Amino acid sequence: MISVRLYATLAPAAAAGACPSQGSAEFQVEARPGLRVRDIVAQRDVPLERVQVVTVNNVRAGLDTALVDGDQVGLFPALSGG
Repeated sequence: MISVRLYATLAPAAAAGACPSQGSAEFQVEARPGLRVRDIVAQRDVPLERVQVVTVNNVRAGLDTALVDGDQVGLFPALSGG
């Protein structure tokens, strides 16, 4: 399984079947050959243009990063602040 966490304003997009936790929502995705971050975003109907930062296993990644069983994905909207 792959753990996916959506943060801040992306969290509501994962509402179905997600576990909300302090400004984020987490859910699991079955690993399969060829699965990319982009595929998960599309499955959850998250607007692609709203995803500004992607991490895989706590390392910055891209939407076309291939995923394997056990990966942890983080999806963030545009961030601002001081």
